[in-house]
Amino acid sequence: MAKRNKLGIGLDIGSRTIQLSVLRSSKTGIVLDRVASKELPHDTIVEGTVMDSQVLSDSISELLREQKLLGKEAALSVSGRQIMIKRIDTDEMTDEELSSAIMYEARSALPFDISEVSLDYARMPQELDSGRMEVLLVAAKNEIIANATDPVRWAGGRPGLLEAEPFALQAALSEAGYLDSESPVASLQIGFQSSDLTLFHNGQYESNRNLHVGSKTYVEELIRELGITFERAAGILARTHRTEEEQHALERIAHGVAEKLADLVERAMPEYFGSTAERHVGTIVLCGGGAHLPMLQQALHDKFGIQVEVANPFKHFGINSHHVDAARIEQGPEYATSVGLALRALGEIHTGFDLLSPSHKKAQKAAAHPGSGLVIAALSFSAIFLGMVMMHITQENRLSALRSKLDDLKKDTDVYRDKIALVEDLTKKRADISARIDVISNLDKNRFARVKLVQLLNRTLPELTWLTNVQETTTPRGPGFNVSGITSSNLKVSQFMTSMLQDADVKGVDLLVSEQSVISEVDVTQFTLQVAFPPLGLISTGPQTPADELARNAKEFRDKRKAQSEMKKK
Repeated sequence: MAKRNKLGIGLDIGSRTIQLSVLRSSKTGIVLDRVASKELPHDTIVEGTVMDSQVLSDSISELLREQKLLGKEAALSVSGRQIMIKRIDTDEMTDEELSSAIMYEARSALPFDISEVSLDYARMPQELDSGRMEVLLVAAKNEIIANATDPVRWAGGRPGLLEAEPFALQAALSEAGYLDSESPVASLQIGFQSSDLTLFHNGQYESNRNLHVGSKTYVEELIRELGITFERAAGILARTHRTEEEQHALERIAHGVAEKLADLVERAMPEYFGSTAERHVGTIVLCGGGAHLPMLQQALHDKFGIQVEVANPFKHFGINSHHVDAARIEQGPEYATSVGLALRALGEIHTGFDLLSPSHKKAQKAAAHPGSGLVIAALSFSAIFLGMVMMHITQENRLSALRSKLDDLKKDTDVYRDKIALVEDLTKKRADISARIDVISNLDKNRFARVKLVQLLNRTLPELTWLTNVQETTTPRGPGFNVSGITSSNLKVSQFMTSMLQDADVKGVDLLVSEQSVISEVDVTQFTLQVAFPPLGLISTGPQTPADELARNAKEFRDKRKAQSEMKKK
């Protein structure tokens, strides 16, 4: 069992609110020492991207200072499309062999250069003597890790652990007993801008999907229905006491949004929620700030006919009544992730992953032992100097051997001159045939690209939005297209961009133009988006490319052979 810490601090930074949970380990069990939250100004974080780092850092600093936790280590998380979770099937191997092979496996499984990401991995439970094994790989780009940890450091905190949110939820729900069921259990973490659907089976992670509906959808519909400001709409959603007009509007909106979210859940995991599913989910557990959204629990129950519970991650903890009041306990679902992070920070039986980059971990060790810097520097210099001397001797020996080998090769070149010429001729012919075959193959791959483009636009185009132009182009992320159109508001443009980003073939969407204008006395928004769409770039740039490359290689070989002949004459 891992060493138990006396204090575990979990800090969950959402797009709308920062939640803090502090757990304390005692002889009788785990005690909820304190919980607190801090609301962020609107658009401080958008789609997981920090738009105002100063405001975020100040809010975190204020929260830590109020709870007297400045300078203490805290566990953080990353979620949604910011993380990559991959299952790798490979041959059975020991832990030492796996440690050596994991970088090779990661290069094959991840869509990024391995130097750009930080990763962690774990062996999955498996049948004995199968000869195969599964490894769960969790990774995030280094810039994502920096965006998650830097504001906490600037605020006076110490990032001690960086966990993927599904595994923080796994720790919290497991401790609360929600994952004890033999049937699969789904957790629906409802955030402000999006939701995460995570499936667990036998208490372990199975899969995860990100859904583009969250509490913000309710707010946007209230704005459209009542013609009010964002702050007032958010206030209506948060309050329990509303005017009759506000209550009727919210009920109409809630019914449609809840059904939409239920449909997204079914489409995201049809193998568990579809009408023909072979493995049925037994329970849905609602977590996050949107767990108490109106009509959501009933809509999910009506849709799937299964038990739907609102999570209470505190139910098996002792409560420090001096710091935690009853109102905070009622907000339990909002703190599910921060509680899971605090459990991970305690070092209890809830194991998981740590995505802190190696450089950051080394910096922490250096900070813990500041007097060791000079000793390490001196040892490093001595080792480098000795290494340079040994390398010089080794290189001299290798150069002597290579000179002798070069003389032998010069003699062999004259013997095989005619054969080399024949090989060059055959190489050219082979390159020509290969180039023609590649053109045919690329054309075949690309034949459905435009059809997929039209289907993408048809599927993602919002209501009250008309397209005026679609043109293929080259984007900073590769092949793609520019799409221009007219719509009723900037919200429709944002909805259009978000919907396209859900498609697996879309690698990025950028807003090039957004202008307000008037058409027939109606205010409209004219926009142009640039979409990275790799399927449009499968056609080869020209049939001569492989042949030209081989021809250049052949020319380099002839030039080298000519130089060798001249050297021999000299």
